[in-house]
Amino acid sequence: MNIACIPAYNEELKIKDVIKRALPYVDKVIVCDDGSTDKTAVLAEKAGATVISHEKNLGYGSAISTLFDYCRKNNAEIMVTLDGDGQHNPDQVPDLINVMLKHNVDVVIGSRSLSDDKDLPSYRRTGIKIITSTINSATNLKVTDSQSGFRAYSRKAIDLMHITESGMAASTEILVKISNNGLSMAEVPITVSYSGDTSTEHPVSHGAHVIGTTLKYVSIKHPMYFYGLPGVLLFISGLIMGVSFLDGYLDPNSPKVLYGLMLGSIISILLGSMMIITSILLFSMANLIRGTK
Repeated sequence: MNIACIPAYNEELKIKDVIKRALPYVDKVIVCDDGSTDKTAVLAEKAGATVISHEKNLGYGSAISTLFDYCRKNNAEIMVTLDGDGQHNPDQVPDLINVMLKHNVDVVIGSRSLSDDKDLPSYRRTGIKIITSTINSATNLKVTDSQSGFRAYSRKAIDLMHITESGMAASTEILVKISNNGLSMAEVPITVSYSGDTSTEHPVSHGAHVIGTTLKYVSIKHPMYFYGLPGVLLFISGLIMGVSFLDGYLDPNSPKVLYGLMLGSIISILLGSMMIITSILLFSMANLIRGTK
């Protein structure tokens, strides 16, 4: 069974059209109404979708998590996610499904960067490149549009996706899980409509949040590089400053004692020690978790 999944929050203006256009290409359309205060849920049901409602707004990631749970419980073979605000073109759903079936990959991402879409604002294109480059450097993936919510997942991918991020950073978390689990992936060009500016989050805050989330996952996956190496460098620099301070303090011919060196030495040694200990603990925990899987 192929299921189209739509996370939606106050999308009464677009949700009906999105559902009706998606229905011909899948067996079922599921909408997760994320605590909407308008008629999103009612209109979605009238359009032919099955609606799962959150009592209050929990965020994009929570809605996606609910949709993954539904697809797992209902043994979906392919799960296609698309936005309920009209950004994504439901007529391109077959493009994602066909690539998945033809090339036997686990995940297919609809990429705005692969199309010659003239409607894509330049600031969005630049933001996509910056965020995507950051994520690619943190994983072994080479995606061109890391923030696209237009995606298709195989049964294997659905079973592995247990989302913990509640906000927009869930898109990044999913990519990290794709990388960590060695899932195969492909991209297809898509067109996106930005009429009326459908974005619900400021691009700067969104980018900062996504990059912060990426760094968090990198720090967990590679604690020795993220914490350990800087910690060692800080510890060594603290020792060097400490030796310089003692040299000046014990030298009777020294014109003055640089107490700033002492303070810098103490701070560097303490911070370095904390980062080294943190890296060892995270590394040990990561290995323990891998060993229990």
